[in-house]
Amino acid sequence: MSQERTVNPEEALSRLQNLCSAREKCSSDILNKLRQWKIPDETAAVILEKLKKDKFVDDLRYAGFFVRDKQKFNKWGRDKIRFALMHKQLPKDIIEEVMGNLPAETYESSLRELLKKKSGELEKYNAYERKNRLIRFALQRGFDYDLIFRIVDDYIVSSE
Repeated sequence: MSQERTVNPEEALSRLQNLCSAREKCSSDILNKLRQWKIPDETAAVILEKLKKDKFVDDLRYAGFFVRDKQKFNKWGRDKIRFALMHKQLPKDIIEEVMGNLPAETYESSLRELLKKKSGELEKYNAYERKNRLIRFALQRGFDYDLIFRIVDDYIVSSE
């Protein structure tokens, strides 16, 4: 069991600049890392502000990339993405702004693609059971119930 050693503030800033240069991080990720390194809260706030001022950390930019990646690569729905952003402790105004930028046509097409693939895996079930399984699957992915219901009906009707 290894323990993270205490890092001095100058070293912490340098390490975080390198980390943020390699990949996007949000404020809560940075603060968690600073806590892990046992940096006092007042010093952590100063380091975070310096990183924000120097554009190493930008929560709006992070949220935008997060939404696009989770929707495009993980095929997550709005609800699951919103919950994940809230878990990252991002401000509500940033969350609402980036969620508003999620294109509806891409959103619906990714759900259709997901359900088409999943429907193929469920051919051994009757229509009622297949529909229930598809709805539960899409809800777990965070999609809107009304959209799920409309699209699932398309797959059940077309496969009978």
